[in-house]
Amino acid sequence: MRTRNIERSLSPLGIFALVVALVALFAVAGCAGTSGNATAANINSIEVGMPESQVLSIMGQPRNRETYGGTSFLMYTDSTGASIPVGVVNGRVTSIGRGAYDVVVRSQAQTATGSVRR
Repeated sequence: MRTRNIERSLSPLGIFALVVALVALFAVAGCAGTSGNATAANINSIEVGMPESQVLSIMGQPRNRETYGGTSFLMYTDSTGASIPVGVVNGRVTSIGRGAYDVVVRSQAQTATGSVRR
């Protein structure tokens, strides 16, 4: 039988190398699809004051970046498709979530037009 010949030709070292290669392949494939996607576990581990580099190591690369004045927002998407902005000023997290994003964007829009709504 052909399968028995294959089984006999694989040494324990060959099987180990195959297992390591498969694990590495699955790890790389898993990382490829997560860029810009936020999970409850990783978004909850982000804290105000945290360095941007640490956010990137936890969350991965954001879907995109937006900058308003001195604030940059790392834009992530959760499993429902909702946008989760992480505000960064001078390399440190200043806010997490849509509320602060909306305030900053509205403030910049008012500054650009020179008008203030009351």
